[in-house]
Amino acid sequence: MTYCPHCGWPDAQPFQVVSRHRTTEGQTVWSRCSCGSLQVRVVDGACTRVVARGRPAAMF
Repeated sequence: MTYCPHCGWPDAQPFQVVSRHRTTEGQTVWSRCSCGSLQVRVVDGACTRVVARGRPAAMF
C-alpha cells in the first residue's frame, strides 16, 4: 500500500474525487487528498496508479 508523502493518507482511499475521464488506458481520475494535494490516477482493469501528485495548498 502507498501513502501520501505529505500527510500519510492512504492512496487507496481518495479523500475527494474531483473528476473522472475515460481514456484509452482505462480511466483518469483527478482527486484530492485530505491535505489538499491534487492527485492524478490511472485506473485500468488490473490496478490503480497515482501517476502525478501536487503539493498541498499553502495556508496564509
